[in-house]
Amino acid sequence: MPFGAQVALAPPFARSTLNVGTGGLGPGAISGRSCRASAVCKNERMFGSHLPTRVATVMAAAALCAAAASGEGRITARNADVVTLSVGSRDGVRAGMRGDVVKRVGTGAAAQPAVIASFVVTEVSEQTSKARLEKIETGFEGDPMVGLPVAFDEPLRKVAAPAPPAQATPPAEPTPPAQATPQPTPTPGVPEDPVELMNQASAAWDRQEWEGAAKLYEALLRVLPDYPVAVKRAAVAREKADAARRAAAEAAQQEALARERENIPHYREQAQSLLAVGGWDGAVPWLRKIQAADPSDAYLVSVMERMRVEAEKAFAEKRYDDAVRSCDAALAVAASPAFESLRQRARTEEVNGWLGEGDAALSRGDVRAARAAWDRVWPVDPDNAGLKERLTRLDWVKIPAGTFQMGCVPGDAECTDDEKPRHTVTISTPFLMMITPVTVAQYRRFAKAAHREVRSGLTSEQSDDHPVVDVQWADAVAYCTWAGGRLPTEAEWEYAARGGRDGLKYPWGNSITHDDANFKGTGGRDRWEYTSPVGSFAANGYGLFDMVGNVWEWCADLYGATYYASSPATDPPGPSSGSSRVLRGGSCAFPQAFLRISLRGWIGPAGGVDSGGFRCVRPSAP
Repeated sequence: MPFGAQVALAPPFARSTLNVGTGGLGPGAISGRSCRASAVCKNERMFGSHLPTRVATVMAAAALCAAAASGEGRITARNADVVTLSVGSRDGVRAGMRGDVVKRVGTGAAAQPAVIASFVVTEVSEQTSKARLEKIETGFEGDPMVGLPVAFDEPLRKVAAPAPPAQATPPAEPTPPAQATPQPTPTPGVPEDPVELMNQASAAWDRQEWEGAAKLYEALLRVLPDYPVAVKRAAVAREKADAARRAAAEAAQQEALARERENIPHYREQAQSLLAVGGWDGAVPWLRKIQAADPSDAYLVSVMERMRVEAEKAFAEKRYDDAVRSCDAALAVAASPAFESLRQRARTEEVNGWLGEGDAALSRGDVRAARAAWDRVWPVDPDNAGLKERLTRLDWVKIPAGTFQMGCVPGDAECTDDEKPRHTVTISTPFLMMITPVTVAQYRRFAKAAHREVRSGLTSEQSDDHPVVDVQWADAVAYCTWAGGRLPTEAEWEYAARGGRDGLKYPWGNSITHDDANFKGTGGRDRWEYTSPVGSFAANGYGLFDMVGNVWEWCADLYGATYYASSPATDPPGPSSGSSRVLRGGSCAFPQAFLRISLRGWIGPAGGVDSGGFRCVRPSAP
C-alpha cells in the first residue's frame, strides 16, 4: 500500500402445397344432409384441386359444413322475427334454448363465417321448432336466412324413438352371419382435418366432456380464429371444465380435512406433552395441525386464550418486549387480528420508550448512551421517521462553505512532494459530514439491506461501536449512496479535518501524543492496540471525531502526484484519470507522521485496507 514516497499502499396445413377450388359457397351448398357430399365441403375434393386460394377459405367452408352436418339444424322459413328450425323435440330441442344463426360473409377468398343473428326457441314440435330472433346484426335485417345453419348454446340430446312392434315374417333362407363393422380407432392428439376437428368437438360437447370439448374447440380456433360457434363453445366448455376441476379439488380437500379431523386427538396429546415442559416451539407444529383441521377446537381455543391473557398482562405491566414475544408465539400458530393489534401497540410503546431514553441521554451529553438506545429501534422499526431524524442529528454535522490553504503547512519538514504546492481552495457550498467514521453496526445494517458481505479485516476483534475496516472503495461508495450521500472529495476532507483552523499539522496543533488520537503503539488515552470505539478522542473545531488516526478514510478522488500544481481553485474534483484512489488521515497501524492533515495516501480501489474505513458527506438542507 503506497503512501506518498514512503509506503505502497409444424403447422396443420402446409401453405406451399395446399390447393383448393374457388367456387362460391352459398346457402344451398351447406343445407341438409347433402352438405358432406358437396363439391366444396368434400375433403378429397378440397385437397385434389390445383387452383390456389387462402387456407382461411378452406377452414371456413369446412367448419360451416361440419356445423350443418352435426345435426344442429338449419332455418327452413322466416316470417318477420320468427324463424322455423329443421330440428325439434326428437333432436333434443326445448323451449327457452338459445343459439346463433351463422352465415358466410364476403365473397371468394375473403369470405369468413359470422354470427348474423341470435335466437330463443319459443315453440317445439317433434320434428321442427320455432324461434324468435332476438338480435339481428346490422345489414342482415332483410336476409331471408333460409338454409342457414344454426348452432345452439348447449348440446342437443336426441330422444330415441320407440322400436316398432315385431312383425311375424315368413321363414326365409338362412343368411350368412353379419360381419362386425370395425370401429375406427381414435386418432391420438388433435386431427388436422378441420371437418373432423369440428365433428369431434361437437361430439365431445354433446357428451358433456367439457375438457375434451374445450381443447378441440380451442384447436379449431387456432386454425380458424373467427369461427363464431367455436368462439362461444370454447369459452363455455373451458369454464365448465375449470369448474369441474375446482369441484374435484374441493372434494379432495374436504376428504383430506375429514381424515385430519380424525387425527386431532393425537395432535392434542402431542401438543399437551410439549407445553407441559415449556416447549412452545415444539408444540407449534401440532397446534397448527389442529388449527388447519378445526379452528374451533376447544383445546386449541383454550391454549390461544391463555396466550392472549399472558400478552395483555405483559402489556399492562409495560413489559412490552414480553408482550411482543407472546403475540409472536400465538401468531406462529394462526393469523389473528387481535394478536396483530396487540403486538403493534406493544411494539409502538417499546419503540417510543427507546426513543425517549435516547433523547434523555443526549440531553445529558451522553452521546454513546443515546446511540445505544436508538440503535435498538432500527432492527424492529427501520423506517421510523423519528429515528431517522435523531440519527441525522447524532451522525452528521454541517460544514460551512469557506476558503482555506490546502497542502503542506509552513514549517512541516515531513511533507512529501505530492503535498505541494500549498494552494488556496474554496469550498463553495456547505455540506453535511458524518461525525465519525462508519461503524461496524452501521455497516452491518447496510450489508443486510443491500445483501453485501461484511469483509473480515479487524472486525472479528471489534465491537459495534468501532469503525468498520477492510472496505473496498466500491463498497464505501455503495454505502454512502445507500445513506443518501457520497464520499467526500479530497479537498472537502482536508477542509473539514482542519476544523476551521488553518496552518496546523494536526487538527488541534503542531504536536501529537496518544492523548490526542489512536496511532501505532499505546499510551495515555490510547489503550487500544488496534481500532478504538469512534469518538474516543476529542472532536475538532467542526465537531468531527477521528479525522486523523484510528482508520484511514477513502476519498472520492483519483490520485495524482502533481495534481496540486494545476487543480481548480474552487471545489477541485480530483484528476480525471488515474489507477488509484486517495486515502487520508492515517490509522492505528501507522506512526504519528502519517496523521498529519496534509499527508496523502493512495491505493488501488479494489484493495481493502485492514486499518482503512470511510465516512460520507451529503448535501446540507437549506
